[in-house]
Amino acid sequence: MAPKLAECAVFVGASGASAAAERGTAIDFAIRMAMNGDIEPTEQLPAEDQAAARWGIKTLRQLSGGERVETREEYLAMAVPGLSKIGTADAICKRARWVADIKTGQVRNYREQLAAYALACMEDNFAESWTGHVVYVDQQLVRSYDFTREEAEATTQRWISAATSPFARPTPCEYCNWCANKDKCSALVLQSKAALADVDATNKDTLTIIKDRILADPLKLSEFAKRFKFFEKEIAEPLVDALKERLTAGEEIPGWKVSTSAGREYVEADAIAKASEGVSKETLIHALGGKMTGPKFREFCAAGGVEVDESAIKAGAPITTLRQVKAK
Repeated sequence: MAPKLAECAVFVGASGASAAAERGTAIDFAIRMAMNGDIEPTEQLPAEDQAAARWGIKTLRQLSGGERVETREEYLAMAVPGLSKIGTADAICKRARWVADIKTGQVRNYREQLAAYALACMEDNFAESWTGHVVYVDQQLVRSYDFTREEAEATTQRWISAATSPFARPTPCEYCNWCANKDKCSALVLQSKAALADVDATNKDTLTIIKDRILADPLKLSEFAKRFKFFEKEIAEPLVDALKERLTAGEEIPGWKVSTSAGREYVEADAIAKASEGVSKETLIHALGGKMTGPKFREFCAAGGVEVDESAIKAGAPITTLRQVKAK
């Protein structure tokens, strides 16, 4: 809850578990069981998740430098000073002085969570510093945070104080879809009404006049983009999805209809292997597209015991992404 409460002090987790959460739990369990000595727990996972789990196992072993890594759940309870609720980390290496959490899905900010875990570890081990690792197995990425006791206490108490304050107010953020209060949240309702007011307002302006007025003021441009993104995500997309569902169910809605196209044809590995018996490697590679991603290439080389030729890995043009940031 720490990352969510750091963004919105009144966040309440919605009930139930999504398919993505269940997948993350399964990968996490397989990694921890493997670290605890089980021979091949990753074989219980779907084929596409096995590589992520194996990378997580290898990474935890590398981070430990050969020291014992504790992954048994009964030894991973995190009693954080200032919190009555016990947390549970995914891995601890006491000799190397680190605690780790395994994450699937997008790369998000988990600094507050790792600060709380590190503080609990320092409390238990009479230490004045500790490292928190976030192991993102899908992206094959590790983000590490070095905390002193003072830093971990300050970071943890900041969001605890905000979440327990009688003046706590909701703050729209990326975790709104996971909050039990989303539908009746005052902040989201007010933001939605403001977005609708912008859409409905008419004063004989032309589109060119409106665009030029917004473009002339960076603050107006920022506010417009923020409201548009909110309206698109919280109002437009759900309504368009509902429109599609109702049309699919047979309801007639003026001006719209649904159409269905045939699914894309594909061929599985056995048929490819049979058809490629008499062709060269080059012909087969070009038939399959001729390229693979950098991470896939490294994984391919590792599986075949071949040293990775890093000079062969090329990078495409930089990708520019629009990202909303907090005002300081």
